[in-house]
Amino acid sequence: MIWRGTIKSSARDVLTPLPPDILPRWDDICVTVLSLAHQRGQLSYRLPDGCESPEAAAWWGRRAGEVLPQPNITAAHGLGPAWATTQVLSVLCALGLVGSGQWAAAAEPVLWREEPPEWGLDIAADPRFRQALDRAIIEMPADIRHELDRLVTITEADVTEGLIRREAHQEGLRAEYGASRVIGLPLTREAVKQGLIFIRIHDLDWLFFSNWRWPDGWLPPSERKRTMEIFHDSLAIRMRRAVVRRLYPDRPEFSG
Repeated sequence: MIWRGTIKSSARDVLTPLPPDILPRWDDICVTVLSLAHQRGQLSYRLPDGCESPEAAAWWGRRAGEVLPQPNITAAHGLGPAWATTQVLSVLCALGLVGSGQWAAAAEPVLWREEPPEWGLDIAADPRFRQALDRAIIEMPADIRHELDRLVTITEADVTEGLIRREAHQEGLRAEYGASRVIGLPLTREAVKQGLIFIRIHDLDWLFFSNWRWPDGWLPPSERKRTMEIFHDSLAIRMRRAVVRRLYPDRPEFSG
């Protein structure tokens, strides 16, 4: 909701919620809800036997053998068990992700984007992922291909420009804090190139975060406007790696 406008009251002005002009995609809303609930400890993905993983227990500072509620979402459609608070469970049911105490079929493409490690999902080996990869390459829009070509190409001019920026940044720090207090690694062209590769991989990920969804494929401009800024989409990252590996086999540094 967007808080827009007021209702005049003798006591105070009350903000009234109005829906946004462009509604977000349903699947992006679902991913956001799942991610937030998991971060807050209101949703716990469980191992196949229903137990919490040792990594999750350590993260939340729980003792070994501590008794936890049993899963109230059972495994279904290739997805593992989970536990959710009553409030979160009601939201998941309302979104159509859970029904009759188990994951609904509609939850699969959403949870592929979360990819809980407890479930050991082998998404890359799924025939549907390989089909989606073929489709992503065959149906790739011209603007996306142009941007891919640009991002995986680092020229000597790019490195020179990056080197100049890095040197200027370090000089600015020395001027502000004093040369003796600013310790930086030696600036080499190779170090600058590796930094550019890191930035380009980040930009490649965002290209897929903003423009590609499974099972839809590449989104038309109208749908791109409805995407939410979800900065870590495991499925989109997998697809980015696979597409770059297929199209640019001579540039493995961008498929990591």
